[in-house]
Amino acid sequence: VWLDPANAKLMAAANATELSEADPANAETYRMNEQNLEQKLDALDREIAATLAPVKDAPFIVFHDAYQYFDRYFGLAGVGSITVNPELPPGAKRLGEIRDKIVARQARCVFREPNFAPSLVDTIVADTDARTGVLDPEGAALDAGPELYLQLMRGIADSLKTCLSTNS
Repeated sequence: VWLDPANAKLMAAANATELSEADPANAETYRMNEQNLEQKLDALDREIAATLAPVKDAPFIVFHDAYQYFDRYFGLAGVGSITVNPELPPGAKRLGEIRDKIVARQARCVFREPNFAPSLVDTIVADTDARTGVLDPEGAALDAGPELYLQLMRGIADSLKTCLSTNS
């Protein structure tokens, strides 16, 4: 849900409201912080849309369906996921279906996540034209701080653009 900037704005507004009610003495600070974040999210939205514009129609497959919010929000051409639950490895039948989808939909890239071994994705893309990339929906390698969300979203956009670009 957090991979949709509109949802991020709604969460920030809800947090600012809750914090203001719990701590009225600092309500103005919470309101100003929320407005500042909203402006940053608007700028991020434009930045990511521009980053992804050249690859917007390139089909791809993700490791699990966490990216549906990002896909829908930015109008991308995600064509499926390897698994719905990353804790349960897909069976042979599912892997065959994904492989068939890669070929049929001409998926340009199949993305794995940093906390899962690359061997599964490497096996699925073997003998296809698809490349592999890495998407990190949780920012596992990022430092905590006020820019974390912005870095996370930029990282996803940059990974998508890099792998989906025809000159990669």
